[in-house]
Amino acid sequence: MENDWEFFVDAKQVTISSLILANYQKLGLTEEELVLFLQIDSQLQAGKNIPDIEKISQAMGKASTDIYSLMHKLVEKKVLAINTVSDENGRETNQYSFKGLYQKLVALKRQEEMTTSQAALSVSRAEIYKSIEVEFGRALTPMELQTIDMWFSQDHYQPELVKLALREAVLNQVYNLRYIDRILISWEKQNIKTAADAQKLLVKQREVKAAKWSKTTSQSKAKDKPEIPVYKWSNRTEGEH
Repeated sequence: MENDWEFFVDAKQVTISSLILANYQKLGLTEEELVLFLQIDSQLQAGKNIPDIEKISQAMGKASTDIYSLMHKLVEKKVLAINTVSDENGRETNQYSFKGLYQKLVALKRQEEMTTSQAALSVSRAEIYKSIEVEFGRALTPMELQTIDMWFSQDHYQPELVKLALREAVLNQVYNLRYIDRILISWEKQNIKTAADAQKLLVKQREVKAAKWSKTTSQSKAKDKPEIPVYKWSNRTEGEH
């Protein structure tokens, strides 16, 4: 039993990305093409620059002509590249590369991330329409719907930024899109593009207002204080004690 275990331990291991196994169908590969990739890649990892087609044929139980046919399909799908290179002695030889497969995998993941991001953005936009209707206490008119759509499609405002502008309008008890639009335009002129930047600006503005109010209040209190007459002792007559 120990010798059997050593047999597996001594066998060479093949490294393969789990992303390939999970996405090979999305990459346009059949199961046979995936197995052929594993066979060729395992030999490349073992240091063989030119795969042993006969060995692969035996492992897959297929004729050599079928293996070459599958390899041709991998080349057509730009998964496998076979380039002719010259060694240090000037002799030409073929070089096998699966760089195209990994490039396809990266492109696939980026596309999936973009799709997920766009879906999340669509949900956020839908939430903006609903939030405005809730705050306004009524359904939006076709003109208002068009205005909001232009905020996203033409002005490219982020949903979070529009939501923050809506909150400012509600805090000021102004329930119309013109006011929200003026807020957004004002932020745009100040190069405010994210809700985080707008929040920082609002905090700063409130701090300035609070400081002005405190100063005005202090001055007002000072004016309201009754004047206390100052008695000049130096002007007292000699008879006064």
